[in-house]
Amino acid sequence: MQTKKSNQDCSISDDWALKGMKVVYLENAFLRIGILADRGSDIFEFKYKPLDLDFLLRLDKGIQNPAQVFSQMRDTHNQSEDYYYGGWQEILPNSPSFNYRGASLGLHGEVSLIPWKYAIVKDTPDEVAVKFWTRPLRMPLLIEKTLSLQKNSSQLIITEQLTNESGTELDIMWGHHIAFGLPFLKEGAKIETNAKTMEVHDDILEPRRFKAGKTYNWPQAEDPTGKAFDASVIPNTDAPAYRDLSFLSNFETANNKAHYTITNPDQKIAFSVSWDAQIFKCLWLWQERNASQDFPWWGKCYTVALEPWTSKYTNEPDKAIQNGEWLSIKAGEVISTSLSAGAIVTK
Repeated sequence: MQTKKSNQDCSISDDWALKGMKVVYLENAFLRIGILADRGSDIFEFKYKPLDLDFLLRLDKGIQNPAQVFSQMRDTHNQSEDYYYGGWQEILPNSPSFNYRGASLGLHGEVSLIPWKYAIVKDTPDEVAVKFWTRPLRMPLLIEKTLSLQKNSSQLIITEQLTNESGTELDIMWGHHIAFGLPFLKEGAKIETNAKTMEVHDDILEPRRFKAGKTYNWPQAEDPTGKAFDASVIPNTDAPAYRDLSFLSNFETANNKAHYTITNPDQKIAFSVSWDAQIFKCLWLWQERNASQDFPWWGKCYTVALEPWTSKYTNEPDKAIQNGEWLSIKAGEVISTSLSAGAIVTK
């Protein structure tokens, strides 16, 4: 581990643990990023240091170690919700729980709740980087990613590689579950993206924000009564409770890059994400604003999540696979991609 020369230099440290789980921190003058190596390589902290502001959701129940805290029933399909606290998860190889070719897969796949191996691969005042990798138990996949942070930059760079280590073609869902919370969302927010289409999921209980089962030209939308409004404007904390899920797609791009920015205009700060639209073709917009009174949120989840995924959520995964909607990866195939995410000061 390097000795930090100044407050402007980069630093990286794995001298930390949280409830028995190894933690790696990357830091420079702008960002402090905490990663749970022993639990999914989650980014559990994404703090913009000049404002002491963590963009990400953190539920009151906090972060638990799945190896230490568990229910008397561990054979459920919703363990990801049991342990969900917010933050940013890597999701693979599926989202809906179902049986894939004999493999019983729970909600949001395997890799977000298991330990990842890691190695610090760069440690200089100008740049720091750490590599993580793991293999899910029930699918023959190798996922590798490197997170890097440069001096004088407020952007985190993530490069990823996914390998099918089997002798057969596999169908997968792959996503980045990025959820934002308070205090970042206190005054509301504005979403900007190069997506052109928004499809509203039809299987969400009232109270909801969008009219179910409709497709719109982003950011146009309708509420459940048919009244038109701007879907890119997120209400502040005084708005009535609601929940919803929709899928943004058809990104207008000349370089295959999709992007979004979610901005708090009062705090004059934004969070931006850019990714490969050829791989992550769908941006999920999940909103849960204290509307769900039962499991798993119990009326205490206030979030807006913007999640790049390879395909939209479905209650009929077998049908979606048959229709070619999921990402197909051939035997021995390697898929490489990259994302960037970080803070932007606005006017």
